Amino acid sequence: MKPIRWLLFITIILLAFSCLKDAPGDFDNPESTWNPNFSFPVGYASLKMDAESGFNTSLLNDLDSSGLPDWVDEIDLAMSYTMPFDLQEMSDFSDEILSIMFRLNTYNGFPNQATGQIYFLDFAYQKVDSLFINGPLTMQAGTVAGDGETVNTTHDQNDVVFNQDKIDELANVRHILIEGAILKISLDSTLIDYYPNYSLELQLGVQAELNMSL
Repeated sequence: MKPIRWLLFITIILLAFSCLKDAPGDFDNPESTWNPNFSFPVGYASLKMDAESGFNTSLLNDLDSSGLPDWVDEIDLAMSYTMPFDLQEMSDFSDEILSIMFRLNTYNGFPNQATGQIYFLDFAYQKVDSLFINGPLTMQAGTVAGDGETVNTTHDQNDVVFNQDKIDELANVRHILIEGAILKISLDSTLIDYYPNYSLELQLGVQAELNMSL
């Protein structure tokens, strides 16, 4: 390993020491290997019925004079958020990476089921791959508190592991797109006024496993 790569490796260990495990007891053995894990956050998104979440805010109006906001007529409520993500920052360890685990924590603060998907985007914001290969993740509805002004969130945690071959396919990824949708299969009309205050929270992190030859 080149000196600069050792320097970067030591820096990562110092920043993520609490995440390391299984350190070898014998560094003098030339055939020793070490499989440390280290974790780091990718990003956080709070999806709401606002422009920052990619929601069509014109649906908050009553343009058809029905007496209700126009989003009530939509089948589902679509929201999205884009954040930077570049695996090239780990390129100095590309030969040592055994696997990468993506961990998604979700907190559904809507009184409806929701779906979510993570897409990997290239330089031109084109979709390269998705995190959940069998389709969007389903999140259970939150529970209404009091008169409906607030909702007790429902928390789920999902882990997806990418092996070396899958990691190589993400070499050109530079962004992550989070897409969420609130399913309006059943809508309690008494809660309509509160919907712009509800949110779907998503937190994405990564844990990498390395194979270090000492």
